[in-house]
Amino acid sequence: MALSRRDFLKAMSATGAALGLGSSEAFAKSKAMVIEDPRSSYPNSSFVENMYRKEFAYTYGKKEEHGTAYHCVNCQGNCAWDVWVQNGIVTRENQAANYPLLNPKIPDVNPRGCNKGVQHSQVMYQKDRILYPMKRVGERGEGKWKRISWDEAITEVATRIYETMLTVGPQGNYIHVGAGMLTEARAASGKRLGTLLGAVRPYIASYVGDMFPGVSLVYGEGNIGFSYDFVYTANVQIWWGQDPNKSRIPDAHYLWEGKYNGGKVIVITPDFNSTAKGADLWVPVRAGYDGFLAMAIINEIIQQKLYKPNFIKVFTDLPFLVRLDNKKLLRLSDIDKNDPMFDKEVFHNMQEKADGKEFEEDEVFLSYNLKNGKFTIMPGSEGNPVKTLRLKDLGWDIDPALEGVYEVRLKDGSKVKVTPVFELLKEEAKKFEASKVFKLTNVHPKIVEQLAKDIALPKVAFISMGFTIGKYFNGILAQRAIASITPLCGRLGPYGGFNTENEWAISGLAKISGFGGKYKERFASGFVSEFVLGNMMQDFDRLYEEDTFKEVMGMSKEEYKKKVEEMLAKSEGDKGIGHGKSYWKDVQTFLLFADARFRRDKGSTYKKAFLEKAKFIAYVDFRMSDFANYADIVLPAKSHYEVWDLRTNPGYHRFANLAHPPANLKPVGEAKSEWEICTMIVEKIQEIAMKKYKETGDQKYIKIPDPVLSKTGYRDLDKLVDEYTINGQLRTDKDAVEMALENTDQFKPNTIESMFKRGGYLQLNEKAGKSSPLYPDKPYNVFENNLFLYERFETLSGRITYYVDDDLWIQMGANVPTAKEPIRPRKFPFVLMTPHARWSIHSTYKTSTLLLRLQRGKPYVMINPEIAKKKGIKDGDEVRVFNSIGEFYAMAKIYPSCPKDAILIEHGWEPFFYKGRKGHNETVASPLNLLELSD
Repeated sequence: MALSRRDFLKAMSATGAALGLGSSEAFAKSKAMVIEDPRSSYPNSSFVENMYRKEFAYTYGKKEEHGTAYHCVNCQGNCAWDVWVQNGIVTRENQAANYPLLNPKIPDVNPRGCNKGVQHSQVMYQKDRILYPMKRVGERGEGKWKRISWDEAITEVATRIYETMLTVGPQGNYIHVGAGMLTEARAASGKRLGTLLGAVRPYIASYVGDMFPGVSLVYGEGNIGFSYDFVYTANVQIWWGQDPNKSRIPDAHYLWEGKYNGGKVIVITPDFNSTAKGADLWVPVRAGYDGFLAMAIINEIIQQKLYKPNFIKVFTDLPFLVRLDNKKLLRLSDIDKNDPMFDKEVFHNMQEKADGKEFEEDEVFLSYNLKNGKFTIMPGSEGNPVKTLRLKDLGWDIDPALEGVYEVRLKDGSKVKVTPVFELLKEEAKKFEASKVFKLTNVHPKIVEQLAKDIALPKVAFISMGFTIGKYFNGILAQRAIASITPLCGRLGPYGGFNTENEWAISGLAKISGFGGKYKERFASGFVSEFVLGNMMQDFDRLYEEDTFKEVMGMSKEEYKKKVEEMLAKSEGDKGIGHGKSYWKDVQTFLLFADARFRRDKGSTYKKAFLEKAKFIAYVDFRMSDFANYADIVLPAKSHYEVWDLRTNPGYHRFANLAHPPANLKPVGEAKSEWEICTMIVEKIQEIAMKKYKETGDQKYIKIPDPVLSKTGYRDLDKLVDEYTINGQLRTDKDAVEMALENTDQFKPNTIESMFKRGGYLQLNEKAGKSSPLYPDKPYNVFENNLFLYERFETLSGRITYYVDDDLWIQMGANVPTAKEPIRPRKFPFVLMTPHARWSIHSTYKTSTLLLRLQRGKPYVMINPEIAKKKGIKDGDEVRVFNSIGEFYAMAKIYPSCPKDAILIEHGWEPFFYKGRKGHNETVASPLNLLELSD
């Protein structure tokens, strides 16, 4: 029997009646009075205790009916909860808090959970819950719907997808599981459907900006780091652009336990946030100038000789030689191998070690060997078959120079001067001396000096960098500069280093989301796709002045637009595959799951452009988001406590959590799981296609051409159901969980039953570590395999990389780490900053009536008191926030922690919270950075 909203309200009223025992006088004094010591004078504490005992006794239900869950929204916590039920209704959730202790010397990960997760039991029955399939009967966004049957809804969705495949091709469909559903099992449903049909799928982290491209340049991958129990072991913690007290609530205890353990906590942020208040040092860097501060620290480390020469010679490309004529790295393919200055002996010895494998000479690099005064090839690069980073081995003993200028003979007999990358880094860093950039960074030279020592001198120190840095226009350079600091001081593995977001190595999941290579995913770059879909160039053009842009970028706006258009031209459609920035202009039919794109993307301009291109939108979610209001068909999904699911990443702890629905849970409306929905769509598409084929005998109705991403050259619609369900093995969310557990080495040996009996989790085994072992009794840290086994990094050089010799990067002066000013319109004095929300997980739970009561209940902007006084603004006033491309209205909150040159608004507010549905994204332009578009 499905639970209607009326039934639920009746049940909750009964719960309240059961708890409402005794009169009000039993709880309160009959007369108001002054209480000197509330601890000793608190009235009738036994009543309060008994009230909660009775509440717990009633809401607890039966233990055997409890479920386990986590919240699979775009929150990185991944916390285990025990879900209580009474009479088929979820009554509450309790933190499971039953993870085992790994090491008695290090605090455990318990209890895990936060103020958002603890109220999902209320949100799942709120009025914005989608109960039935609905079809739009008014204009898009008007909110007029009619209830339809599941068969009617699925038939319309399947028909639209099928017709698009016939008329446009697979690339005309856009099937995407959004950031509201990040899990291994549940999210695989939509991904599998999209891959099977050849639909376009954007990369989530790219379109929300939660990426680390600058870090990838340095280490070969962006998502690197430790499990949070490692924080406890550090002598110095540096949290750069982060507020873990707010955004990492389940793990934040490690910061303060580490501080009590003798560690030093440093926070580098423009605003005095909730983590800064407990830190030993808060560094108020000016918004957008993080890269300048990072370069100042690098300069201080180099000038004070705080770097580790022996480390950087082995593990970085700083000894690699650069040609001074063209600023390119010196390659084996450049030089005259008969030159007496070339180290033939090492070359031949490496050839022997290569076991007959060829050298890719264009990807083999050289240093100047101080041992013999010769130019020597370095092991470990992409083109060198010898993959070790060891500089001393049987056959070679290399001590590469870090400084000096040398002359080398090229193939054509000419000579060029070369110098190590370290020399160029040292020269660039000098431009950012702390005293020179003080006015830009707002950080005193003495603080820069202290930061350099705090990073270089302790036994264990790390820098952890948040997502916010990458969201600035030149964020890629700032990320790269910050990521380049710790390697100078020899920090890898147990000695600390750099942290963004660890991800475990989880193999075997391809079976539930892929097809064994028969079909490949039609991936799209998230940020480029949104840029093109939303015609965002026009807002860039309106916001930024010509002279400001030219000063920062070194080119006019027209030159910039022309370059962007040229670079994007290579990436349109299937020809963009492999460029890393592919996008499709011909998408017209959208099937989206848990994707609040009108909340996160550019405002009215994007919405208008998107809706003009979208001929049909079907939306799947458990609640009515702002974007859902613009759909043509809305499908009700089950929420986190109603489904089977599995979640592991990101790797902040070493446990995979199980979503196991409570027994006897009553359905909410007609909600279905995503696996059920996708299976129904596949069945209907095959039914429609086969009917057409039988009527006409023409195979074009069951074989859709896709020569690029299908091995057979076609999408075979007559086999859809068998392929999607693996001949019936994979039809439901529970099937997906069981298949994941059976096929993933890192989960073994575990089953649903063993996980549930344990409390709804499993502990990952040793195979889950990517670049370090995952020890059973030690925190996970990063790059131990490189540090102790001399394994290469996944970069062209095979090392931590400081030099990029791409033509565009050289042209823009970014061949070594550097910093550039943000592009900021001069006529508008304030920076708009959007820190992580305290009362929601992005837009999820933003409509929670409980959480709205704990804040202002509506969007508010935080303003520095001095600025508010100058403008005559009082707390609670409605203010207009505007620039040349848009405006929005919000309540003013006077906030002393806000910088004087900035306005803060917590992100996540959906457009319908604002006047005229115009939120803070109305004022945001989204230009593309040329460096991020380079190949």
